Amino acid sequence: MEFFVLSLLLLGTLILTETWAGFHSLKYFYTTMSLPELIEPRFTAVVYVDDQQILSFDSDSASQSMEPRTQWIKVEPPDYWERVTRISREDSQCNRMCLQKVSTNYNHSEGDPLSARVTRHTRSDLEVTLRCRAQDFYPAEISLTWLRDGEEEQLQDTEFIETRPAGDGTLQKWAAVEMLSGSEHRYTCQVQHEGLPEPLFLKWEPQFSSIELSAEVIIDLLLTAAIIAVVV
Repeated sequence: MEFFVLSLLLLGTLILTETWAGFHSLKYFYTTMSLPELIEPRFTAVVYVDDQQILSFDSDSASQSMEPRTQWIKVEPPDYWERVTRISREDSQCNRMCLQKVSTNYNHSEGDPLSARVTRHTRSDLEVTLRCRAQDFYPAEISLTWLRDGEEEQLQDTEFIETRPAGDGTLQKWAAVEMLSGSEHRYTCQVQHEGLPEPLFLKWEPQFSSIELSAEVIIDLLLTAAIIAVVV
């Protein structure tokens, strides 16, 4: 899905200054825009005194400088124009970064669904912990529920962590439950999130390492060879 964003930030609105003529307002309008035909987001800034525009900045302009828009402000010295141009360029970078952050979050919320899995952790010879972890999701609202024998219960020894940022614009969360070793098959993790077409139901699936599989194959071969030797 193509992403279109137009953000309007109004800063310094209605800063009142008392002069001999009364009160006047100084207004700053910052706009950051992203479109498919733009290589980078476009940033513009305009400054008004009352209803008169006095300054403007456009990141797509050749000079990328703050420009005067009224005669009386042109008398400002060169160091003034250097300063306001530097500030505008810094504002441009800041607003572009904010827009990219919003774009990332939006794309994650509209794009690929979250991923989730259940892992097993040994606590002692008799106890184990199953951890249900969901990641790559946005927005933050998510539900992780442990079921025992298919039923939702108030399970003791259940631990949750708060939803945390993953560092890439997405979020992560996990819920863990303790149990006696050998009863893992009774537990199911239910994951619900608006990015999923329907809830996920996850169980821990034992996985054998290649070393374990190789050992089993060797034992089977040895047993087969022994049987053949006895028959012969």
